[in-house]
Amino acid sequence: MIVRNVRLILSINVLIVFSGVVTSLLGAWALGPAGRGDLLVVVLWPPVVALLAGLGLPQAHRYWMAKEPERVSSLFSNAIIYAVVAGGAALALAEMIVPHLVGQRSPEVIMLVRIYLINIPVALMLDLMLGLLEGSRRFGWAGVARAIFFGVQALGFLALWLAHKLSVESASLTMIVCQTSAMLLSIFAVRQQLHPAWQPSWTEWRRSMNYGLRDYAGIVSDFTTLRLDQLMLGAMASSAAIGLYVIAVRLSEITTMAAGALSEALLPELAAARAGNCTKDLLGRSLRLTLYSHVLLLVPLLIAAPLVLKKIFGERFLPAAPALRWLLVAAAVWSAGAIVISGLKGLGYPGLSTIARLASAGVTVVGLLVLLPRLGITGAAIASLIGYSVMFVVALFWLVSRQQIGLWDCLRPRRRDIPTLRLRSFARPGFLGAQDQQI
Repeated sequence: MIVRNVRLILSINVLIVFSGVVTSLLGAWALGPAGRGDLLVVVLWPPVVALLAGLGLPQAHRYWMAKEPERVSSLFSNAIIYAVVAGGAALALAEMIVPHLVGQRSPEVIMLVRIYLINIPVALMLDLMLGLLEGSRRFGWAGVARAIFFGVQALGFLALWLAHKLSVESASLTMIVCQTSAMLLSIFAVRQQLHPAWQPSWTEWRRSMNYGLRDYAGIVSDFTTLRLDQLMLGAMASSAAIGLYVIAVRLSEITTMAAGALSEALLPELAAARAGNCTKDLLGRSLRLTLYSHVLLLVPLLIAAPLVLKKIFGERFLPAAPALRWLLVAAAVWSAGAIVISGLKGLGYPGLSTIARLASAGVTVVGLLVLLPRLGITGAAIASLIGYSVMFVVALFWLVSRQQIGLWDCLRPRRRDIPTLRLRSFARPGFLGAQDQQI
């Protein structure tokens, strides 16, 4: 079943990336580097605040829904209550703090920053609902809820661009509509697919928090490693530099689609598994295939990076080429690390994955403080690469030591890994003791 789930997630991720490319192109053409940077400043903080307010509960829901799906009513009811209470409190706090964290911006941009913060409780609710859907392996519905944000955004940007009305303000308001649409669809999907009753439970909430808090520091660290470069640029750099960097980031993230899909499908599959040798085989093969694919793609992408920027986005974005090359290497390392991190969490070791991500975040912070002032956006890209490398190495150490997997056995190329169709062997009924799910 993991093969079907990976294909489904990957298909949706392709749609999301395609929509993201459309919005990036339209935004770059209409707004230029400076306007694109202002838009990033506006939309950057709500997902960060929502992640902090979540306290690891979305990941806990994903784990417990895979392991004990009969808990859905309590998990759903607690999620609704938590999103309303914690989301409202986070919004009030963010209104006081976030406008002081975006550097020297125009009054219009600061106003849009304040307005866009309304997405905080909406984003928190979406994260909690997606945890329930993905934990129950309803990846189709979860993917549609994710994709509608990017799909509506792409259509909205296109309509505004054709009408010559695409601005930072109209783009921000469009994204508020997109976020709300995705949240409402996710609630509908949970109700329609999982049929939860209204059963709030303090005991279940504490149990979920026990898992979530063990993984929380790692979640924050993971996000720090992934997005701290943009947060610091948002506070320190010019809008033009931010606009260049975000385009480089978006392009590099295209190469992580397959690994992202595989890591999302891997966690619930391992959490529901019963056979130790099968889980080791599944983890090892997933990691090796991820490494192989990036090795094959990396060299031609590094050569073509300046040409892609010039031909697609225009010469104004050509200065982003050095940062893009470093970010492409960083994306390859992140992809391998994502597989190992997902494996640790799916096997019930969120604390060990947290250690890896904390180490990564610490190194990333130091790297950014040293390299960003000296090398600008290229320094930010190098710092990201260093942070991802630390995460991968530390996480792999914990995995091989706790699961008693030899490092060479885990990474050694095997002939059976090359034909990817052999992954279908993992989908044989009963191979992992998992029941097929309707999506």
